[in-house]
Amino acid sequence: MVAVLAFTVRRHGLAPPWVDTAATAATAGLTIGAAAAVIELQTATVLGPIVSLLAGFSALGVGGAVITELNQSGGKIRERRTLLALAVSALALLIGGLLNSIAVSLVPSTPIVRVSVSTAVASIAYAIVGVVFIKSTNSSIDVSTVTRRDLIVAAAGILAIFTLHVLMAAAVAVFSLPQTSHSLIEAAKTTPEILLPLIVLSFVVVAPGEELLARNALQKYLYGAYSRRSAVITASFVFAASHILAYGGTGATPGAILVTLARVFGVALVLGATYEQTDDLFAPVVVHGTYNAVQFAIAYLTFT
Repeated sequence: MVAVLAFTVRRHGLAPPWVDTAATAATAGLTIGAAAAVIELQTATVLGPIVSLLAGFSALGVGGAVITELNQSGGKIRERRTLLALAVSALALLIGGLLNSIAVSLVPSTPIVRVSVSTAVASIAYAIVGVVFIKSTNSSIDVSTVTRRDLIVAAAGILAIFTLHVLMAAAVAVFSLPQTSHSLIEAAKTTPEILLPLIVLSFVVVAPGEELLARNALQKYLYGAYSRRSAVITASFVFAASHILAYGGTGATPGAILVTLARVFGVALVLGATYEQTDDLFAPVVVHGTYNAVQFAIAYLTFT
């Protein structure tokens, strides 16, 4: 509330410029405090910390726009494009869910077959939504001849994403943070064999489908409203938000979901950066596929 008042006063020229920075810093404190409170929650029925966290994120966005002196029309463009990116991501999830439900009903009930078909069909659905969106915005699918730079960026991305993974895992362990696991990993605890085909599918359909939608379609679309670096961050938020159902459907606490989505956000930043550096899908697909495949392989070895 104080931040909103500060931004309003500054908008009418009744306070010095440093008020914007102070208000934004204060909302950063609110966001951190709310996040800490959400992590301690054991039930989603306590809405105060969750609402405060959303308010903190919103105020940080406003503060960033104010500090960078983004005009009103520029702010509206960002709002529209971000909301559309979220809507397209949600639509892709909906279509993917509907199609894999149909596909699963047509194949044998063996878990390894159903999970493989479900994963493949959902990823293909994401790719289709991505292609339709790309064409509707008069953009292009960024697939070209692999260059030496693509290979270097892909190698650097793989190193970066696993380094980040280790650091985030260490932070979770040191601070005893709650976390949850993907619904596929939960299912694999009783039937580990479902993970073996997923190692291959990670490269063949999962990474290509998700990267085509998240990076080529949505991140590239956000370039028209944000700087390229800001678009990477915003697209990463959208990517993390699209994984709420995958991590929240296992009865996890709000804190566990928040911590896990923060890790997904970090992974998305690396993927977004590799795409931004090359303007091509090769590097992010290779990095994403490798990351998923290694995760599935480790989980398989652990469960067996």
